[in-house]
Amino acid sequence: MKVVFIRHGRSMANDTGVCAGWYDTPLCEKGIEELHQHRETYTYPKTDRYYSSDLSRAYDTFKILYGDETPLAEKTSAFREMSVGDYENVAWDAMDFNPFDELFGNNKPVLNGETVSQMSLRVFGKLTKILSEMDASNEDSVTIVCHAGVIMMVLTFLAPLSFEERMNIETPNGLGYVMDLDFDAMHNHIRLNSYHKVWE
Repeated sequence: MKVVFIRHGRSMANDTGVCAGWYDTPLCEKGIEELHQHRETYTYPKTDRYYSSDLSRAYDTFKILYGDETPLAEKTSAFREMSVGDYENVAWDAMDFNPFDELFGNNKPVLNGETVSQMSLRVFGKLTKILSEMDASNEDSVTIVCHAGVIMMVLTFLAPLSFEERMNIETPNGLGYVMDLDFDAMHNHIRLNSYHKVWE
């Protein structure tokens, strides 16, 4: 199966320098312009299904890149970024550490945010359900517009990579990866065969 993961465009939180996990920050003007440029520059594969995170920066990215003529199967909270709890919408320069690294690296329920285990359960739980439905419907491709943390988690777990190596995964705004997967519906087993960047 082919699974395409696309990160949302540049957001207002990126522009203003605040931390946004579940905080629903919209796309910024530059982000909207970049997405229109990306649509002309890069080839976004057509797939059988399309999903989006329910946060506006992801859903609006889907609409810009794929247009109103492309049906969206579901807008879902399952593909949200990692929640950083008390640090949502807090300026980066007001913190002396990265809360995403803290939650991901330690896998402890600190800051009232998610652990990597909690995030992986919702992401892979939903992904497995989608792949099962596709298998039953004889479909073989899906696009998911989501967040950097989701893309990094999927590649970290399936490649596999160490938690430290995940920081080397490039996740430019509005771009992402095409992954070739094998899915065993009987055992809900996902195997990553290969992947490549949309922008290459």
